[in-house]
Amino acid sequence: MAQLHVLTVHFNTPEMMSRLIENIPQQTPSGRAVYVHVLDNCSTVQNLSELRMSIEKLPAVTLEMNRVNVGFGAGINQLARSIRFGESDVLWIVNPDMRIEAGCIETLENELDKGHYNVVSPLIYTGDQNDRRIWYCGAHIDGHNLRVKHLLYGQQLADAPERPFETEFMTGAAPMMYEATFRAVGGFPEDYFLYWEDAFFSWKARELGFRLGVVPSARLWHAVGASSGLGQSRTFYYWYARNRFVFAHDFEIPRRRLLLGGGGLESVRIVGKALIERQGRLPKMRAAIRGSCHGLRRRRSS
Repeated sequence: MAQLHVLTVHFNTPEMMSRLIENIPQQTPSGRAVYVHVLDNCSTVQNLSELRMSIEKLPAVTLEMNRVNVGFGAGINQLARSIRFGESDVLWIVNPDMRIEAGCIETLENELDKGHYNVVSPLIYTGDQNDRRIWYCGAHIDGHNLRVKHLLYGQQLADAPERPFETEFMTGAAPMMYEATFRAVGGFPEDYFLYWEDAFFSWKARELGFRLGVVPSARLWHAVGASSGLGQSRTFYYWYARNRFVFAHDFEIPRRRLLLGGGGLESVRIVGKALIERQGRLPKMRAAIRGSCHGLRRRRSS
């Protein structure tokens, strides 16, 4: 019987990770056995100890530990390489700061098995019970200005469509696919560390002819920013800015699109966004500039 493998990367959020794993069933309604694979990306000794204690007695859960933080994409790739997949096994990548709603796994699994889409994602929302807002419900990759334009972002959950639909961009927060699809795409780029690796995966998957679908009736709640603290971090600004330029290089998008016109304005906007943060404005601005420069230098040397 085919299996469902849940892959998740942990970094200093043991309580969230424990709650996520505890809400994952041991078997899907269609009969797939569920196995959870956790990679700890060099958390502190205390946080790793808390995680180990909370999951050590849970069935069908494995834990790998890194001595260095290899980033999200490389971490998922590492987990995927360590698993002995069956021919029709399903792979579900899930961030630890997610809460799975009832029926989410079943709905995604059923849609994937229909064969209309090769990769499926739930609708992801955030906010409290009285003000639930859409965080992800499909997106468009603007290849001219090099930005991801999310559909319905920030709108009320009630505004979401009802039926599955195709999308150009799929967030890496919770995509489900057959392992063969992940393998055919080649996984995530190893050197992105954080951010834009899902854009890379989405773009490459579509180039290979795979279809990406959002399933609005499958839902997850997202604790936005939980893994990095309040607001966006310097890590965010550095890697987001850097990897935008690296993404352009990887898909042979002319550098001028990031320096002139709408793409140039987007490059400035990323830096400017740091200046309206509540805390650490200048360090975050410098991180964005440094990331952009490093991305440009990689472009020039290639």
